[in-house]
Amino acid sequence: MQIDSEPKYPFGFNNKPKILPFSPATTVGIYTVLTILGVMKQQLGLEAMLDYINKYIYLIEQNNPDIKHAVERALTLISVEGIYNDAMRSKNE
Repeated sequence: MQIDSEPKYPFGFNNKPKILPFSPATTVGIYTVLTILGVMKQQLGLEAMLDYINKYIYLIEQNNPDIKHAVERALTLISVEGIYNDAMRSKNE
C-alpha cells in the first residue's frame, strides 16, 4: 500500500494557493465575496456597494462583538497600505 505524501486540496486546487495564505476553502469564500462585491459595483455602483459593505460590517459587529475586537486588534498589528501594495505588486506578476 502506497501512502500519498501530497496533500489533497478541495475545489480543484492541486496545491496550496500561492497568493493567499489561507486554506482552499477560505480562499474560495474570500473569492466568492470579492466577486459578488465586484458584480454589485458593476450593477449598482460604487456607492451602493460601499453601503452594503458598511451595513454588513455593522451587522456582524452587533452580533459578534468578539470578532470586532479581534479584528480591531489585528488592524493595529498590520499595515493596510502594505497589504494593498503587496496585492498590487502580485497583480502585475
